[in-house]
Amino acid sequence: MKHFLIASLAAVTLAACGNAADTSTAVKDVATTGASKVDAMMDTKTKAVLVYADWCGSCKILDPALKKAQALGAIPGVEFVVLDYTEKNDADFYAQAEAAGVETAVRTYLDGTVKTGQLLLVDLDDEKVISKVTKTDAVPAIVAKIKDAVSAS
Repeated sequence: MKHFLIASLAAVTLAACGNAADTSTAVKDVATTGASKVDAMMDTKTKAVLVYADWCGSCKILDPALKKAQALGAIPGVEFVVLDYTEKNDADFYAQAEAAGVETAVRTYLDGTVKTGQLLLVDLDDEKVISKVTKTDAVPAIVAKIKDAVSAS
């Protein structure tokens, strides 16, 4: 069973999206982040939750767009999380969501059916999905949706 990856920084997680099958690189990146980046997490209002599987065609389209959004710079107030559904194990998937602090929002939004290839924007105060990003969103729309979600949180 694949280990799940919960990254606490937008830049690290978005970089990891393209290499989700190779979590060793992403884990190394998380381990080498500085304290100032960790301090910025304290102001997190929104979690951007990528529902990912390495076999997912939509994920393969969404990942490059997320990388391009990452290249534009970090967005204050958002923390990115990757939930790996590669093994199609619901219990493991929701355990990952629980560890990330988004289980209630994700479980409610997905309503019993895990659908990969989407970035769910979760308001941490209300514990609800307030928006989502899909493979059809262009990079400017992705950035705008994330910023709007942070503003709304």
